[in-house]
Amino acid sequence: METNSASSKALADFDWDRLDDIEFRKNQCFENMMGQLNVDKFEGWAGLKKSQFNSNKAKKEELAFWLEDAVEMLEIQSELLSCFKNTLEIMKTDLIADQAKLISTQEQLLDSQRDQLSQFKSAVETTVQNTVEKEIKSYSEVVGNQNSEMGSARVQETVREAVKSAIQEDDRSRNVIIFGLVESEKEQIDSKVAELFAGLGENTRISASRIGVTKSGSVPCRPVKCTLSNTSIVHQILLKSRRLKMMDKYKSVYICPDRTPEERAARRALVTELKSATANQPNFRHFIKNGKLHSEKK
Repeated sequence: METNSASSKALADFDWDRLDDIEFRKNQCFENMMGQLNVDKFEGWAGLKKSQFNSNKAKKEELAFWLEDAVEMLEIQSELLSCFKNTLEIMKTDLIADQAKLISTQEQLLDSQRDQLSQFKSAVETTVQNTVEKEIKSYSEVVGNQNSEMGSARVQETVREAVKSAIQEDDRSRNVIIFGLVESEKEQIDSKVAELFAGLGENTRISASRIGVTKSGSVPCRPVKCTLSNTSIVHQILLKSRRLKMMDKYKSVYICPDRTPEERAARRALVTELKSATANQPNFRHFIKNGKLHSEKK
């Protein structure tokens, strides 16, 4: 938040040099008194007692001079205190105004968050609706060839499957699958995965579990299914996962999205195509992006 101009001007206008001068004069005056009255420097100003001023050491002329000097310094200090009081009042007013601006900004942020949640809810509802409509349309021809009773039952079943598919797809978008993470007995898999993500600079709540069956006679290293709080974190982890190759501890670990069986089959086909292209065209760099194989000259 920017510094309020009124506060800045008030602080700039205050006579700080005069305040330093009066402090210097005060110290000189007291040191002079202590020297004239033979007050031990280790006692400091506390050694200036009434008895010292009543002693023969204190001459009337010197006392008058000290008194005059003290009155003049008190007047200047009073004036400076008054100015500083006004400066504090200006700063206080500006602070209240800044707090009001902060509250307004927070309210705008909350409104923005509510709008984003509303848009997200609308997007999910639209996704479910589109999926349902797509599934119903794909079966419309089958339903048309059956009698009305069987067709109605088929439509209901299709709707249920479509909604289930949409919900599963939404859940899957918050998951990642981790391969190559060493498995051990009585392991704390959540802590192990959290440590892996921390190495990528991501500290977030997770829920992880091993999937699949351990094969007899082989070293157990089942994949790990990890559920995160939202898709944004999933996206960040997938982007950073390439760094694992540069870490000795995790160089054999890789992370991928939680794909459907159809998506996994399509991915395997792409990987096979990638290997073939790499072998047949070594002068090109081949890579998979957005579900397609791309090639470019090295």
